[in-house]
Amino acid sequence: MLVDAGAAVLCVLVFWLPVDRSLDGLVIALIVLVVGGLLTRSRWPVVAFGVVAAATLAGALLGVTRDPFVAAAWTLYPVAIAHGSAHMSRAMSVSLGLVVAALVLPGYARAEDIARYVIVSLLFLAGAWRLGEAVRRERVEAEHAARAEGARAVLAERLRVAREVHDVVSHSLGTIAVTAGVAAHVDGDNAEKLRRKLAQIERASKDALGDLRAVLGAVREPGEQAERSPQPGIADLPALLDGVRSTGIDVRLTMSGAAGIPAGTGLAVYRIAQEGLTNAARHAPGCSCEVTVTASSQTVTVEVIDDGGTLKASPAKGGFGLIGLRERVESLGGELTVGPREVNGFALRASLPYSERDG
Repeated sequence: MLVDAGAAVLCVLVFWLPVDRSLDGLVIALIVLVVGGLLTRSRWPVVAFGVVAAATLAGALLGVTRDPFVAAAWTLYPVAIAHGSAHMSRAMSVSLGLVVAALVLPGYARAEDIARYVIVSLLFLAGAWRLGEAVRRERVEAEHAARAEGARAVLAERLRVAREVHDVVSHSLGTIAVTAGVAAHVDGDNAEKLRRKLAQIERASKDALGDLRAVLGAVREPGEQAERSPQPGIADLPALLDGVRSTGIDVRLTMSGAAGIPAGTGLAVYRIAQEGLTNAARHAPGCSCEVTVTASSQTVTVEVIDDGGTLKASPAKGGFGLIGLRERVESLGGELTVGPREVNGFALRASLPYSERDG
């Protein structure tokens, strides 16, 4: 607003003063229209441009202004940012042509004055339009790039989650198959019926395991091998914190009721704590951090809170870890909230629903 006010004052002082005594009322009205349009260009750019351009054209035809549509170009710039397109470019060309036709009306001025005024006016207007179009195009491309990058991050996280599901569920089904295979060798009077049932379980679990590997195996990169080590969970949090402490962060862990959390939810809890601690180490070196895991009968809550640290972190580019983490939490039916605390530091909180029978 201050910039627009300064531009309005400058245009009036340079192009509209002094006021012709014979037309002082009309000239003052035109000046008010120009100033009003300049001050409202951010809120109503199209209307502001129309008002300023019409007032400037009227002043030029009356010979009371020397403004080569500078004020109109100032209001045209946000119009180009908001509505710049090939269709609008053609409309602007027609409008500028009409302005030129009006300015060459007989009796306006000498031919060389007309040509000079028209050329300068067209340069200001066309320059403002092209500049606004360039800014609009750059913003649109930046938005598209950001959305594409976010989509790639979400896709990568989905593939990672699918791989983890593959490993966890494959391990579970493999265990079922082995257990059923062992139980099938039980001897006794009632063992025959048991063996038939367990044989069905063994066959069904092996078929399910094969189908699961066939379907989810497609998400792996060519040549990528499945992880054979157990997936991390609640029990691995102390080891995770030990690794973080080696970076100079004072981190504490508090857990309540976490013993009955199933493996899949435990993996998500581990990843949430891992992401929160990674962000703390990256953006708040030397901080004190607290990880809290609280489980009820149906919900587990994970909080990672730091105090902001005392060291200055070097500037870092924005990452997509939180995007992937939000995708993981929401895919489990949970909620994730992140943001700065009212005092120093940053807080990450996730709430995940679960059922003990899922384990």
